[in-house]
Amino acid sequence: MKKFLLVICLSVVAVLSSSGQKVSDETLTYNVMFKWGFIEKEAGVIRLSTEVNKDEGYFTSVMTGASTSIADKIYSVRDTLSGKMMLESLEPVYYEKIAHEGGEFSRDVIHYTRDSAGSVSAKTLWEKTDKKGNSSKGEKLLTATGITLDMLSAFYYMRHIDYQSMSVGESVVFNIFSARHKELLRITYLGTEDVKTGKNGELVPTYHISFTFTYDDKNKEQSSDPIEAWMSQNERRTPLQIVGKLPVGKIRCRLVSE
Repeated sequence: MKKFLLVICLSVVAVLSSSGQKVSDETLTYNVMFKWGFIEKEAGVIRLSTEVNKDEGYFTSVMTGASTSIADKIYSVRDTLSGKMMLESLEPVYYEKIAHEGGEFSRDVIHYTRDSAGSVSAKTLWEKTDKKGNSSKGEKLLTATGITLDMLSAFYYMRHIDYQSMSVGESVVFNIFSARHKELLRITYLGTEDVKTGKNGELVPTYHISFTFTYDDKNKEQSSDPIEAWMSQNERRTPLQIVGKLPVGKIRCRLVSE
C-alpha cells in the first residue's frame, strides 16, 4: 500500500505540451481523495513545482505530498521528490526521494550516466529507518539500454507521447529505475473521454490512459495495479484526474489549481 500511495502522488506530475514545446515554469496543486462506496474523504494534498534553466539546458522538479490530519491517524505520509532532467530529451540526470511514511523514513538517490550507443547506467544509494529505529543502507549499479527514466521523469515523458497517432489498446514501454530495482513502465492508450472539472463541472475532452509497473524479470510480475489517468487534449496536456485501486476502496487525485 505504501508504494501505491507514492505512485498515485507521482501520477499527477508532468508539465509538457503535446506539440513538443519546452517545459515551462509552473506550480500545480491536487487534492487526493479516498473513496469507498458512498464514503469520500480528503486524504492529502500534492504540489508540483517546475523550474526551467534554458541557458543550461535542463529543468528541475520538486513534488511534495502530505496526508491530511484525519488521514494521518490511519497512515501518515510526508514525501518529497526532486529531480533534474535534460530539457530536450526529458531524460533524468539526478533523482532523489525522501519519504516519511507510516512512521518509517527512507531516502533514495540516483545519479545517471549515458553513452552515445544508448546505454544507461545509474549509481543508486538508499537508506531506511523503520519504526523501531533500525537502520539499513546500501548501493547498486543498474544498467539498461534505451529510454530509461525514474518515478519523477517518467511522467514528464508521459506527457510527450503522441496519443493521437495511437490506436486504442496500443502501448509503449520504458525502463524505469528505483534505488533498488530496474522495472518496466507500460503506458496504454484507452481512447478519448470528456471529464468534469472545476466547481461548475465543465466537461473537458481528455486522453484516457493507464500505466502499469512490472518487475524486469522473465515472469514480468506486476509491481502495482494499473493506474488510470485523464489528460486534457489541449497543448498543455494537463493531468486532470488520476484514479487507482487500493485493497479497500480507491484513491482519486483531481487538479484544483494551476
